[in-house]
Amino acid sequence: MTKLPKYVSVRKGSLHYQRQYPTKLKHLCQTTAFSRPLGLQIDDSDSDQITKAALECSEAYKRHLTLVSNSDPDALSATDKDKAVVEFLRKRGLNKGQFVRVAKDSAIAAQEEEEGRQLQMAGYDYADWAIPEFDDVMDKQARGIPLTVKDTIVGDAYMSLIRKAETKPKTLGSLWPAYCKAKGIDVNERVGKKYTRYWERWYHLAGDCIIGPLTLDHIHAGLDAYVEERESTGKVASSSIRRELATIVACLNKANKKHRFNWRIILPDIIETPAKSRHPLEPHQQHELIKAVLTGNIKPEQGVIILLCLQGGMMVSEIKRLLPDDYALDAVVPHLKIVNETKNKDRLRIIPIVLGRELIKENITECIKWINRSTESTPSGTLKKIMRRVIDSPSTSAHCLRHTFKVNGQAAGVSVLTLASIAGWADRERRVSEHLLSYGAEGISQSPITQGLYKDSLKIHKHLIDIEYGSSNNIVSINRRS
Repeated sequence: MTKLPKYVSVRKGSLHYQRQYPTKLKHLCQTTAFSRPLGLQIDDSDSDQITKAALECSEAYKRHLTLVSNSDPDALSATDKDKAVVEFLRKRGLNKGQFVRVAKDSAIAAQEEEEGRQLQMAGYDYADWAIPEFDDVMDKQARGIPLTVKDTIVGDAYMSLIRKAETKPKTLGSLWPAYCKAKGIDVNERVGKKYTRYWERWYHLAGDCIIGPLTLDHIHAGLDAYVEERESTGKVASSSIRRELATIVACLNKANKKHRFNWRIILPDIIETPAKSRHPLEPHQQHELIKAVLTGNIKPEQGVIILLCLQGGMMVSEIKRLLPDDYALDAVVPHLKIVNETKNKDRLRIIPIVLGRELIKENITECIKWINRSTESTPSGTLKKIMRRVIDSPSTSAHCLRHTFKVNGQAAGVSVLTLASIAGWADRERRVSEHLLSYGAEGISQSPITQGLYKDSLKIHKHLIDIEYGSSNNIVSINRRS
């Protein structure tokens, strides 16, 4: 049975959220506990659905506490007010726009027109019946008495019943959930959490607001505050700030295009910071590192990453997305295919494996599992520590191996085209086509293009193969394999 989140229980097969009110507020709540159905059945729901619904109930609980304990109309953000209105209506079995059109007798309607008086109930009559508290709110307004946050919810709920439900989002805060849904972003996964963190940082700096004529100024002020805060730490590179803002602006532009808000969003000026230099490993450092990998001084799953990054210019994220069909280490030409989600189309490629094939073959499955169960930054951080310990270099990292591959290729005299084809750099004359990437292991091995890349890889890594394996007896030539 799925472990249920806190405050969630099963009642006759359906899931409910129930949470006690704080003792000091129970007299205001007029009941001892907040209770709400999740709208899910225990037998038909997975843990993600239950967790998401429980979080929504938790937010509703906190909003209700704010409503009963605070008289300031600004105590809730615009987005929270809108959610509170929906919750208020839900408890009474109502929906926004429910009384915009109500059934009327056509004969009586003709009589009304003729006599100039109302003879049957209109939408606002139904709304009066559904939300009688609205009379008190109107009375307060007439007498100039300040409205409480609860009064504003009652008023907004009443008006929402008799006004046509708007299709456009009402508040800035409502844009992010809609964007995630449209782009298929799972906010419970690591990448989704990271993007949500960027949005929420900006959202809290900008503040929520109802979308209107002044919203663009509000957005720009928030972007300025975001950049100012990130720059003030002195630790965030300009490229990182741009990458974070790209997520925020993508969400805003998606809503802008869909709903024609006519926003023209302009990014703030960002102080340029020097790019971190990626120093390639010197030959003796490469020797020490590969020796540590192949003699077992580095854990196999971490050694696999080092071997792949060095001879394929791979990124940890590319290794993470490898599937069993993407590697063929017993083929005539041992290789990996990078065919899944990549940074850009140029990164799709075939990587010949000429170094540490057996170690990779035996441990690649565990390597991929380790990366996937780690946090996003753990593999790179772990490899950085390992490399700095083994080669005694305080500034090296796993990404330096990609640059090392390039330097090794240049030293071996192979063409720029070969380097681009193996590591996934942009080049108009790339030698690996999309058709070849769709081949099976045998088709790829028989391709003259792949065989040429394999031979070039032997040249690129000869200094490591010769040192670690003596006469290169760990490498079997293409001719002997065929």
